[in-house]
Amino acid sequence: MNIPILIAGILSLIAFFAHAFVGDQEYRQLKPELSADDKFKETWVQVRGGWHWVSTDLFLSGILLIILAISDIIQEKQVVLLLLSFYFFATGLVWLGTVLLSKNNSRQLLVLGQWIFCFIVSALIYYGNLANA
Repeated sequence: MNIPILIAGILSLIAFFAHAFVGDQEYRQLKPELSADDKFKETWVQVRGGWHWVSTDLFLSGILLIILAISDIIQEKQVVLLLLSFYFFATGLVWLGTVLLSKNNSRQLLVLGQWIFCFIVSALIYYGNLANA
């Protein structure tokens, strides 16, 4: 059993539940009124779809990481783990870059700190992959 990979998988599943349920509840509060512009209503639905795309990524990544941590079902573990580590690292970079370019104040860098989660999960996967080498 690979503990760092297992921790990364559990963190990803926790993030999934927070994102899919708590986050969506908050997001639904932003639903536009029926009288709002059609483009605004379409944008809200599109962004909500993207929101749950991220939820799906977190869920599937979490399941895959747990499978990789506790079993030998997947033979190319090192390659899959390297790709997952890169995926979370790249996602963290994009998130951090987006916040830096879009922020209204310095506080948002931490409040919108999902990039920190991505870098932690990436590091756990990378470290766990070294143990497989």
